[in-house]
Amino acid sequence: MGRILGIDLGTTNSVMAVMEKNGAVIVPNSLGERITPSVVGFTKSGEILVGKKAKRAAIMNVGRTVFSIKRHMGTNYRVRIEGKEYTPQEISAMILQKLKQDAEDYYGEEVNQAIICCPAYFTDAQRQATKDAGEIAGLKVRRIIDEPTSSSLAYGMDKGEDQVILVYDFGGGTFDVSIIEVVSGVFQVLAIQGNTHLGGDDFDKRIVEFLVDEFKKAHGIDLSEDPIAMQRLKEAAEEAKIELSEVKESHILVEAITMTEKGPLSLDYTMTRQKLESLVMDLIELTRSPVNQAIEDAALSLDKIDTILLVGGTTRIPAVQRLVKEITKKESRRDISPEEVVALGGAVQSLALAPIEGDIEDTLAARYGREKPVVIHMTPFSLGVGLEHDQYSVIIERNSTYPTEAKDIFTTTRDFQEAISFPIYEGEEQIASENTFLDLLRIEGITPAPRGVPRVEVTFRLNPDRILEARAEDLATGVEKKITIAATDARLSESEKQRMVKEAKDRVSSMLRDRIQENRVEEAQSILSRAEGVLTSHSGHPMVSSLKTKTNELRTLMQEGGDEKKLGETLDEVNRLVTIMETAAG
Repeated sequence: MGRILGIDLGTTNSVMAVMEKNGAVIVPNSLGERITPSVVGFTKSGEILVGKKAKRAAIMNVGRTVFSIKRHMGTNYRVRIEGKEYTPQEISAMILQKLKQDAEDYYGEEVNQAIICCPAYFTDAQRQATKDAGEIAGLKVRRIIDEPTSSSLAYGMDKGEDQVILVYDFGGGTFDVSIIEVVSGVFQVLAIQGNTHLGGDDFDKRIVEFLVDEFKKAHGIDLSEDPIAMQRLKEAAEEAKIELSEVKESHILVEAITMTEKGPLSLDYTMTRQKLESLVMDLIELTRSPVNQAIEDAALSLDKIDTILLVGGTTRIPAVQRLVKEITKKESRRDISPEEVVALGGAVQSLALAPIEGDIEDTLAARYGREKPVVIHMTPFSLGVGLEHDQYSVIIERNSTYPTEAKDIFTTTRDFQEAISFPIYEGEEQIASENTFLDLLRIEGITPAPRGVPRVEVTFRLNPDRILEARAEDLATGVEKKITIAATDARLSESEKQRMVKEAKDRVSSMLRDRIQENRVEEAQSILSRAEGVLTSHSGHPMVSSLKTKTNELRTLMQEGGDEKKLGETLDEVNRLVTIMETAAG
């Protein structure tokens, strides 16, 4: 069956994990690091950088570097680079493709399956866009799983005890809170709340705005008008935020951030933890209401919640930890890295999707007391259709477990009507248009009859990825219409998706060719160094002339970028001559 990656496709950073014999483990990237920045950069030469390389080069690629694309998933947002537009799915696919390639390099084999984790409060369109991104990257997406649920798998299964878990997940761009009950190894989601537009990025923005204001007061210069200065400030703000989770003061120094007639000016400011908290406390407070609402939705009192899990890098901030303790009256668990726990849980979830080798299965059964995890998910939004006079008819209720199916019967409002359109919405408002519009389900070919006579059955099915499939059927004729929902503005056509898949494959092929070329160049440089040593120490050898000719030919091929076959043949010949001369000398 092959390995299945558990992937936390994060706003700020992404992480991948797999299930091994002794449990879930993090898979390092090509730099040997456990976390990969979710950053994509486009150089002037046309190279696409992903991860740490893209983040480091951001100052040189201002206007050509993409951060926090996850915030735009499921929307019609486009990134425009050098005249070409990229969808959020394409940019996300580049990040996923990087993770896939790094995993393949690490294991030395193809890795083409994944469970991708996303915020529990992601809408149907955002989940579909996430799945599309995985498919564009060349991954078979086995499941889209909620991040809080994934986190509880990483924690809860190790303990093997019944408990109620509150997962407070505060990442770079999103906030979720889920309450999950674990009974005999079965994980049932009881409540979900959140905010898909609140995260650590907002904290960074507050720090940057403050520093811009302070600099303007001191020097009369508005740094916000300088893109390069703003990128440098953004990096400095993020570093200060992270540092202030551990210490009480952070010295922010950005040298020569701008030029004046008198020379360069630097930004120099010492930020205290107290000052940071004053800048962001209102953002932290925005998480209080969702937590309280989730507890109310779960119909639980605080004393019934056994475990509080903190997930996401933003939970490292002491003020966040204090707020959670104030609300829950309990200490939180942080014994698994908040940046890694989601991916680890995704790897655990892979046990439910594929057969595993016997020795691994035996070990896991002994460790967990069962072979595979069982998760009962819940949707945080109601799903329904809009009717005449902007009425909203809910078909799948909020907090329903899924996968699930529900249906209702509707009829015509005009005599001899031959078609009915059902606008599909997601939300809790009684007025249909005040909810989030997802798509339009239209059935044609209804047998003409007086109004109120035709009976059209509308069926909603939430699949295991919590992606909505809708069907309308005229019960008299059997005529039906089916659609899989995606936000109209964000939907990719099949031809668009195939184009993106092809471009992604071409990028991988190009990357592999470049990697082979780099290895060839390194090998050639090493051989040339050996050849120079042999020519110096064995100038009287009869093969000196042949070696000089071939080394000069090799240098020319390297400089001119000669064809791969010729380069390889020449490299082999130089290596052969050097080896003969070294052996003879020995």
